[in-house]
Amino acid sequence: MPAAIEINGHGSHDANPSNTGIVNGNGKGRENLSAMGTPQRMDGSPMTDEDPSSALVNLSLDEAPPLPHITYGFQSLGTIIDRTVQSSYGKLLELADSLQEGNDVARRKRLMKYVSDTRQQFIKVLVLAQWAGKNADVSKVIDLKVWMDEQRVNYEKVVWEVVEAQRAMVHAKIPNPDLATAVRTLSTGDPPRTSAREYYVPPKPLTSREILKTFQNINTLLHIRFNLHDIPPVYFNQYEISSGRVTFTSPDEFELDMSIADEDHASQLYFIDLRLVFKPALKILPMDRLRGELEARGNEILKNKGLVGIYDFLHDFVMTHKIAILRRQFLEMLQGKWSDTLYINMIKRTLVVQYWLGKPGAKNWIEIGIRKGNPDQGRSSSLSFRWMRDAKEASITGITFDVGNLSAESLLKSVIAKHTAYILKSIYKHLNRLSNFSTDHLDLQLTSDTSGLSKLTVQLTPSRNLTVIIEPITGRFALQRPSHMVIRGENGMNQLADAANKAHDTISKIRFMTMQEEIELRAKSMGWEILKMLNPRIGDLKKFFGSATMYIMYMRKKSWSDNWILAVSLGVTGDFWWIVEINEAIRGGWTINDAQRLPISGNQQVTYQFLENLERMVASFITLYTNTRKLSAERIDYRLIPTNNTGAAIMIPTLNINFKALTKSDWGANNLRMSLHDLDRKGNITVLVEGRMKTPMTRLHSADLSAAKSDVAFHPRSGTFIMQFVVSVGSIVTDAITERLHRIERLIGFITTVQKYKLTAKTVTLGKIGFIYNKKPELSAEVTFDGEHEMELVFDTPTMNPHRRISSFLRTLLNQRGLTAVVGTLCLTLPLLAALDMIEDKSPEDEVFVLARSSEWYRIEYLKKNFVIDIKLRTRRDSVWWFIHDPMLRSQLQETNHHDAVQRLRHIWMLSGPSFEGLKNGLVADKDAVGKILWKIHTTIMSPDPPEGSEMAAMDG
Repeated sequence: MPAAIEINGHGSHDANPSNTGIVNGNGKGRENLSAMGTPQRMDGSPMTDEDPSSALVNLSLDEAPPLPHITYGFQSLGTIIDRTVQSSYGKLLELADSLQEGNDVARRKRLMKYVSDTRQQFIKVLVLAQWAGKNADVSKVIDLKVWMDEQRVNYEKVVWEVVEAQRAMVHAKIPNPDLATAVRTLSTGDPPRTSAREYYVPPKPLTSREILKTFQNINTLLHIRFNLHDIPPVYFNQYEISSGRVTFTSPDEFELDMSIADEDHASQLYFIDLRLVFKPALKILPMDRLRGELEARGNEILKNKGLVGIYDFLHDFVMTHKIAILRRQFLEMLQGKWSDTLYINMIKRTLVVQYWLGKPGAKNWIEIGIRKGNPDQGRSSSLSFRWMRDAKEASITGITFDVGNLSAESLLKSVIAKHTAYILKSIYKHLNRLSNFSTDHLDLQLTSDTSGLSKLTVQLTPSRNLTVIIEPITGRFALQRPSHMVIRGENGMNQLADAANKAHDTISKIRFMTMQEEIELRAKSMGWEILKMLNPRIGDLKKFFGSATMYIMYMRKKSWSDNWILAVSLGVTGDFWWIVEINEAIRGGWTINDAQRLPISGNQQVTYQFLENLERMVASFITLYTNTRKLSAERIDYRLIPTNNTGAAIMIPTLNINFKALTKSDWGANNLRMSLHDLDRKGNITVLVEGRMKTPMTRLHSADLSAAKSDVAFHPRSGTFIMQFVVSVGSIVTDAITERLHRIERLIGFITTVQKYKLTAKTVTLGKIGFIYNKKPELSAEVTFDGEHEMELVFDTPTMNPHRRISSFLRTLLNQRGLTAVVGTLCLTLPLLAALDMIEDKSPEDEVFVLARSSEWYRIEYLKKNFVIDIKLRTRRDSVWWFIHDPMLRSQLQETNHHDAVQRLRHIWMLSGPSFEGLKNGLVADKDAVGKILWKIHTTIMSPDPPEGSEMAAMDG
């Protein structure tokens, strides 16, 4: 209904039309009339406080009564203009304050918006001002419309009053005469008991015997009726007859007492009493309007529809009453701890209760109503409910709904317990599918009556657990054993729209962060360096660790090289430990060169012992990796053998290396077994390499090899040897193994030589061998070989040993041809060198000079005699001989100046014997005779007289 704008504050029709205007408003005729409070007569004329009838007398028949003027809802145009101006001014002040913020473009946008909005408001005011000139005409139309609405209401009221008058006249109607009673009374002279006399003359009271007999008769009639004629329906199979009434029982609903008033089996049953047998309800209905209404309605239904009808009526009534009771209980719950958590709505006879209002996502509710039955199968309608979980109907199996003892809170708790169990089961199933959440790490405890006891316990780490519960009233998750990570995860879970299918992701993240925190905390205390700033390329991470990895942490020991780290990847597929080789990129950052997963079984508890074993394991694998890579590059066959101890917390494989491919020799067995062991305080790792020689050193005692301190241990009888290396983590050991094997090979060759010449081994180690090569006098030598320098030959008593003269030649021979040649030379030259020492010792000073040109060529110079003797080693007829001769024999000068010495030696050159033989210009002798011959030659040269024949004969013998 339009309202008017009053320009001058008055709403009279007498106002100047040019000063009034009408715009659309919200006035309504009936409400405006009520607000005015002006009563009207039936003919539409207004009533006044003076004389209501005088106005009609004064009016002429041609003059219409004035219409009541409506001013309700009028607004002053001046007020509208004032408010518009005030609003625009207030917005202008706000704009002035906001212009200090933002950039120039934003300020211009705000200014243009203000100007545009203000302009639109004043345009509306202008339109209202221009339209106000038609205010008088529009106001008259409003008055006319209100008057017409009032006339329509009066007409409707007249009709209603007529109907009410007709209804009230019923009590004034005279009843029809009882002709049947009159005829009987006139015929018999005795009125019937049902006549009006009963209302005035009460009958005689029955005695107790009469009452008992009456009850017995009624009981008999009821038994006959319900056994022979009126068979009760299946719903009323449970009934009892006593005290003149039949009591039908509907379990958990009601007990109905009925009786008869006639012996005829077809007569009507009458309603006597109704008792409700469920809780909470009144067992006895009070004597009020409800009872009277039920009794009247029940008798009417019994008359028309019988037992089936009364059951349907009362059954329907009881179920409706139960729904009302449940609704009242839910409303009472809202006054307590369930406040603001439930939404209750009644849709016809269906009670809808929404729970967990603050939970995001789809809604959850229960619908309590009446489920239709199947009369053909004898199944009546029943009170039931439907559960809508996440806006989808869910199974109600296992939910307790006692229709005999109604409890809204018990029903709601049972539903919430079922809902909680569903969510926790879903989380359990999702977590159980993940490899890092096995059945041993999950414990689900469910109850059917209340969700407060249902909980899911998750083992985050071997030392930390997380308990997930759902608060039954609000439906919010509560995570026990709180920490900053758990609280953050709890808030995230409570924001999930589909917690049943998404909450496991949050729990996984909590586990990852907890695992990472625990590893970092204990690793730092064990000396590990946590590399939080290390950020490899994303492509490398996906390549080596997979897309299922959620978190990766890096750490390293300070003793390692910079390009080796330990990585721990945490993901839905499991927790894995990796050794990672990284390189620094040219443009910054790090690239992953390779990553190898460590064979760590199960969800290990990161204890201090585990970290200690882990350091050894990682150091071993890094060392194994670098060495296997070197072997692969050199195309040397190898094989990694897993450990047999599968129950160990850490498992380090052994490396079998092909012996022949590594050493290019075949003196050892097929494989070398390389194993890695403990770490020292500096972080160096101990590497043991075990091998076996094909030929055992049975002539040596183990004490001979074990007495000296060495990194190699031997077992001569089995031929087994073990080499020990202490290297830094990641060092290549194969080169050192090869070098040491060559030293062992050399040692074996030396020992073989010692055994071949039947020498006595004095000292045997990997870098040294000492032996006695002459017993009387005892002469011994020692050969040292460390693999890095040339071999050295040292004599025990260098000043007394005859071989001191050729020690440099022997050293050269040792490095060129080995110990066999040296030992042979020692044995071959010993008599010769002993004779040379004796010649020097027995000769006057500065007369005889012995020069060793090599181990096979010696010269004796007689300085005063100007005479020279050469001794050279020669091979003749597969035998070794010493050739002794005068190199100057053919020189004419020597014959002239030393004719006497030459003549003396010529007799010696002509001699022969079993161990020597003269050659006219010289003589050859074996190693045993060369010493004696040299001494004879020396005495011959140094003697002033020529040798006698007997002396020469003795040498010949």
